[in-house]
Amino acid sequence: MMRQRAKYLMIAVAVGAVMGACDDPFAAFLADVPTIPTEATLFDLTTGRLEDPPAYDIILETTVRVDQSSQWDFLFQIDAGGPQFVPFSAATDSTSDSGLVRASASFEATLNAPSEGYTIAQPLSISVGDVFVVRSRADRTLACSRFAKIEILEIDVVAGTVMFRLLGNPNCGDTVLEPGMHGSF
Repeated sequence: MMRQRAKYLMIAVAVGAVMGACDDPFAAFLADVPTIPTEATLFDLTTGRLEDPPAYDIILETTVRVDQSSQWDFLFQIDAGGPQFVPFSAATDSTSDSGLVRASASFEATLNAPSEGYTIAQPLSISVGDVFVVRSRADRTLACSRFAKIEILEIDVVAGTVMFRLLGNPNCGDTVLEPGMHGSF
């Protein structure tokens, strides 16, 4: 009985220390936004080879072949109007929360994802230097979206490719996009 009380007392002290250490008791469980962006290349949906991924998954931060998975947030295509990013809902018969919004600031100066204004049901034209904030579909496990910022580095219309850099927040529902930081809940 005495050992059990001591055990509960130690747990209470540990929980109190975590909660008292900062304003946000969940901050200890949040991962920081990476300090170095990753790069990815997507291939045109219509002219690319089957093995070349045209789509991107924000949650897993990886390229996706649409013939192998429906777990992606946007894809790349070139049509008569030029190169485009196409949100999931604009490319399929399904509805998703994934969307893009064109940023008004540079990649480095985009520090937070907006809460609204995402294009989800139509393609967005893209050019080298464009910066977008991307919201993922709802994460199946946690039922919230993830956010990232991307900058178009290169578009090769002849090869049918787009290369971009991406910096994503690994915390579900956290809109902070500043390298090395994380928000609070």
